[in-house]
Amino acid sequence: MTSTSTTTTPQTMTGGQAVARALLDHGVDTVFGIPGIQLDNLFDAFYELRNNLRVVHTRHEQGAAFMAMGYAQASGRTGVFAVVPGPGLLNSLTAVATGASANLPMLGITGQIPSYQIGQGYGIAHELKDQLAVTRGVIDWAERAEHPAQVPALLADAFQHMHSGRKQPAVFEMAPDLLGQSAPVQPAAPLAPHPAPVPEAALVARAAERLAAAKRPLILVGGGIVDAEAAVLAVAERLGAPVVMSPNARGSLPDSHPLAFTMMPGQDAWAACDTALIVGTRFTNQALAWGREGEVETIRIDIDPMQITKPRRADISLVTSAEVGLGALDAALAEAGVEARGIWPEAETARAEMQAKLAEMEPLAGLTGALRRALPADGLVFADVTRFTVYARFAMAMHEPRSFFMPGFQATLGWSYPAALGAKVARPDRKVVALCGDGGFMFTVQELATAVHHDIPVTAVVFNNQAYGNVKTIQRNSYGGRHIAVDLTNPDFVAMARAYGMRADLAETPEAFEETLASHLADEKPSLIEIPVGEMPNVWSLVRRPPSAGVSR
Repeated sequence: MTSTSTTTTPQTMTGGQAVARALLDHGVDTVFGIPGIQLDNLFDAFYELRNNLRVVHTRHEQGAAFMAMGYAQASGRTGVFAVVPGPGLLNSLTAVATGASANLPMLGITGQIPSYQIGQGYGIAHELKDQLAVTRGVIDWAERAEHPAQVPALLADAFQHMHSGRKQPAVFEMAPDLLGQSAPVQPAAPLAPHPAPVPEAALVARAAERLAAAKRPLILVGGGIVDAEAAVLAVAERLGAPVVMSPNARGSLPDSHPLAFTMMPGQDAWAACDTALIVGTRFTNQALAWGREGEVETIRIDIDPMQITKPRRADISLVTSAEVGLGALDAALAEAGVEARGIWPEAETARAEMQAKLAEMEPLAGLTGALRRALPADGLVFADVTRFTVYARFAMAMHEPRSFFMPGFQATLGWSYPAALGAKVARPDRKVVALCGDGGFMFTVQELATAVHHDIPVTAVVFNNQAYGNVKTIQRNSYGGRHIAVDLTNPDFVAMARAYGMRADLAETPEAFEETLASHLADEKPSLIEIPVGEMPNVWSLVRRPPSAGVSR
């Protein structure tokens, strides 16, 4: 089998070779995964392309899929994982659901039972009653190739789907006998993503008119703003509008910019604004928790024609990408003669007051400052769901786009460490840190072995309070301290990491943390830092949010 992407005539190849070739033709350079009997022909094809296609084998299927997710988060390119069917795919679907919640292009490749046994209910190893139905309950694109000749077109369609509109994962499956079957296969050229719709000129003009007339405009951005940072900066500076960044949008404006706001002071700025431009965000938390329905004129830009209507319709809706929509708005504002304005005073006051409150929250403030000083400005931070990262997502200064990452609305525990490994594979030029709580870290701790085996230099920072800290705080504050199922028995994390062959140290103060982290990052080796912590300030007390447990009626 040749690896050239310019061949247009059919070539005889196995189904596995067709899959590997299609990945190469779509620019894939890494596959995270675990081999198994239904994937033998596929992994043999990976071996043939080993000089062009790296295989990073992991210790759990969930870890493989999370690494693909982190790869996509850090690079914007497709993260690819390969796992056996049945339990392997089911293990990976936690990460697939997480990637879907964060709007990421992830491609899962899985096997099947033999093609002539699918749906028969024989009890074959790794058999599911309806594997495609399971996957389609999580994501939109899940397809099976029934012949090697179908592979190139199906995978071209998968890549187009993943990168068109709201980016999303896809899962492709193929039975083992077909992965091993040889047949003439016609390579397929990659399909370009569908272009963003052009917004209606009349709606753009109306939106520009309303924003130009606003006395206290505000811009709220989510993860859809990635790669449109220059466009949002131009509109924000023209309007003098604070840019309130969701955690997934952190770094869109550097925090040194006078218009850069996290969501924490954004809550209070929202209380005073008169017109809001909402770009590339589901808007759910704000719409359901920040109030003022009907009091704030809202203008939305979103690529998803369904999401833009939720949880309530805006006054003006532009269905297009952030870059196209903001570019059109900026041009309309310029044509109307709107020149750069200063930020409105109430917003500045809201930010200053919230920053003062956050600065008083020790040891969170001290530890966050230490992290920021030790990490280069372009360092990548993968923040699991911990007491510390709840604070860091609002209070840590970020200087670059695509540098602070969270697991989307799924808030999946254990995501950060394997995702950080995938990010480092995608961006070896950047320093990468995974921020983990002791509870979540143990969900994917086995991937320490993957880091050492493949020499992936990520530093895991484990905040150890011997508990599921967020839940324990809720039980204390809302249920009279009736603690159940929250206290943990942990290993010696430093000793465990050293047993894997990596550097590991204990840091008990912010000063020690800063010095230790700087040293670990300079080593450029897999490493771990454990930070023992006690009870932390309750950051959630400052956050307005809809209750995830539901509302009593």
